[in-house]
Amino acid sequence: MKTRTAIVSLAALLATVPGVMAVKAKDPTVSGAPVFGPAQTQFVLRCGGCHGTLGVSPPHSVPVLRGSAGWFLCTAAGRDYIARLPNVVRVPLSDEDLAEVLNFVAFELGEGSVPAGAERFTAEEVARQRTRPLGDEPLIAYRDKVVSEMVDRCDAPEQLLVYGSAD
Repeated sequence: MKTRTAIVSLAALLATVPGVMAVKAKDPTVSGAPVFGPAQTQFVLRCGGCHGTLGVSPPHSVPVLRGSAGWFLCTAAGRDYIARLPNVVRVPLSDEDLAEVLNFVAFELGEGSVPAGAERFTAEEVARQRTRPLGDEPLIAYRDKVVSEMVDRCDAPEQLLVYGSAD
């Protein structure tokens, strides 16, 4: 019973995430609980442990996604970065499913940070990115370069540079 209560509580909390639709469940004990689509479910299962189930995490140690992930679509380097992260390219999902998770992160969790005209990730793009995961350069240093360009060119918030810095 505790597990069911925890699931219902998590479902209610996650209902505040954009893109999660609340529908009536067939099981009367979870009536009114939100039902997640595949992308949201995969995010919670595969990313939520570190980035937080709502995309909010301790910013110095884990990048915050909520309200900020969309900024990475403002430059080619930013888009490339999030699609080539080692834990992203190696996740055991199909290219299509991974593209949907990336779109959920950027467009739903990213909320108002997505630049006008940004294109959604496609399965074909994900397949190409998976052939060249990041790793030749320390990721935090590489991310700092990418984010600095976003701050300069796109007016992204400097708060994005907090990740990896001393508390």
